Amino acid sequence: MTQLTRRDWLATAVLLTTSVFGMGKQTAPYRYVLAAESGRATPLPNGGYVPFEWGFGEVPPVGAPGNGNGLKLTWNQPAAVPANSRATLRLTSATDVRENVEITVKTAVSGKLVGTFDIRFAMYLQPFELPIPATDLPAVLAEGVNLTMAAGSKPFWFFQNTTGSPSAPTAYLPHLLLYQQQPNVAATAWKDRLLSLESVQTFGWMEGCVLDGLHELSITSPNAKTVLAQHLDLFFGQNSLVYANLNNQKAVGEINTVESILPFAILAQTNPAHPLLQTAIQFCEAHANAEGVIADGTGNNRTVKTEECYTVSYPLAVLAKMLNRPDLARLAIQTAYARVTLLDKGTRIFQRGGEQETPVFENWSRGVVWYLLGLAKTLAYLPNNAQTQPLKLVLQTAVNNVIAYQQPNGLWYCFMHEPETGLETSGTAGIAAALTYGHQKGLLPASVLDVVAKARKGLTAYFTPDGYLTGTAQGNKGGNALQRNGFRVISPYTLGFLAHLDETS
Repeated sequence: MTQLTRRDWLATAVLLTTSVFGMGKQTAPYRYVLAAESGRATPLPNGGYVPFEWGFGEVPPVGAPGNGNGLKLTWNQPAAVPANSRATLRLTSATDVRENVEITVKTAVSGKLVGTFDIRFAMYLQPFELPIPATDLPAVLAEGVNLTMAAGSKPFWFFQNTTGSPSAPTAYLPHLLLYQQQPNVAATAWKDRLLSLESVQTFGWMEGCVLDGLHELSITSPNAKTVLAQHLDLFFGQNSLVYANLNNQKAVGEINTVESILPFAILAQTNPAHPLLQTAIQFCEAHANAEGVIADGTGNNRTVKTEECYTVSYPLAVLAKMLNRPDLARLAIQTAYARVTLLDKGTRIFQRGGEQETPVFENWSRGVVWYLLGLAKTLAYLPNNAQTQPLKLVLQTAVNNVIAYQQPNGLWYCFMHEPETGLETSGTAGIAAALTYGHQKGLLPASVLDVVAKARKGLTAYFTPDGYLTGTAQGNKGGNALQRNGFRVISPYTLGFLAHLDETS
């Protein structure tokens, strides 16, 4: 591990990243025009913490003093724009948001309405974008824009370059994405985003997905191995654990939920002597009942979710193998079986339920990802014996049931059996990742690769010019309605799924 302080390391890592990706590769069909610094925001309330202490700004809430004047963004490099260029304005959330926010964008001098950001229950490190009409682009570049909150009770905090603070990587800073429409190019740019700090996510299942994808690529790519080490050092550097929790507070050396165990699967594979692995093991043991089933909550009606197949059983299986701990393998198996028993009903896979209650979120595609990918990853690290053979059969049966829901264009619906909930990309990419990995490990037949190829082709229509995947249903902290209403976002954790589908590594 580096001997620099965490703050110094972050500043250096960002400089290295932006020197490679700064304005986009000159040969790429896109580039970033960064917003100029607009002044540091007031400190977050209640001692709040912004990830990695990166600089941030704010759009004041409705009714706040000065809100009517908005926040002005101008550009560091107003450049000559080639004919037929398109543009998108981006902001990236610096905090966890628990409400719907609308931010109106107008040209700064003429006051023409450009559009409105629709930001619902934003996650940390989540880019939001607003297409700029071609007729407005000259004025946007020349005048800058004013941002005014039209809905929302709290400031919207976003990453920006500020004096005295380390900077977020370029793609997470306010910018105009200028691009030329070139079919099929964007479908390969995702790797540029993943192989950088421009894919870093909230600690837990989201960053765990990214780490897992980087680890897959690192098997054959030295560059991916280097970037994986950078990501791990952001959170685990100097034998510590520091991150922003879901209450916008700084967490040091503690684990909050069973969904936060996933990063330890990758940490164990890259540094099996890291002392924080014992913290993860102790957390799991403390959350296991007498039968060895791990779940959040207490008593005899704890919440059981498909997530734990991926975020608990998989890390425990890795730890069992790396540390020669058969007791951890037992916990991994029992935890997985509990999900099979409660949540798998054949053609209906539920995402969660109390141990004594009827499960809910039927056939939610992202919940299905956690089930399939979790079982495949877990089985890959456990012995092939009488205890694990039934889980292998469960995986194969579940895969057959899930494949039946794939649509002609290669995607799955948000709730697989409900077309009205709309096509959804995180579920599609994650299911395809599970099928690919399962085949690689000898758990699934070669026929699943046709399904994967169909999914991969269908996803190409959903890439931004610089390689982020659009079309993802927002995190489910907004509840059932937000999942079903067709609202879609960019969530960089999906880049980790795409890594499993990579055909070039």
